[in-house]
Amino acid sequence: MKTILSNKNKLNKFLIIFLFLFLGGCANSSLQPDTYDRSSVQKISNVLYGEVVSLKNVVIEGSTTSGSIVGGLVGAATGSNVSDSKPESEIGAVLGGAIGATIGGNLSKNLQSSDGIQLTLNMDDGRTISVVQEVGSYKFSIGDLVEVITTKGKTRVSPSGIK
Repeated sequence: MKTILSNKNKLNKFLIIFLFLFLGGCANSSLQPDTYDRSSVQKISNVLYGEVVSLKNVVIEGSTTSGSIVGGLVGAATGSNVSDSKPESEIGAVLGGAIGATIGGNLSKNLQSSDGIQLTLNMDDGRTISVVQEVGSYKFSIGDLVEVITTKGKTRVSPSGIK
């Protein structure tokens, strides 16, 4: 009996350590227009030019995946400790896992959300497009001339430098 409880405590400690390591490793890459991930460096990008015609502040939601996984694992481990009876422990693990996944997903979503901006642009080729990106160091105003840069399917907007 004492060995079983000792093993469950070790499992709980392992899951808590795993939680912190997993969440630290799941940090989102930056969505700011002035930050590039390593794989985008030294790649050819398509550049178009446009003019800002509308700006809206938006919220970019965080991911629920990492929090749901970790919350489910921690909830299942905690729920399995409700009883020494195998069927009750299994039921507790399932219920704890479901509750933990829900709480972990919502917590992760809220912790990882960020301020964003939706830019509507009239492009030089006659199209009107909209791009959402995380708020960065650039300050945009209606009428600004901008570069619209697309690399590997991701688009970012930055000041053009053209006067």
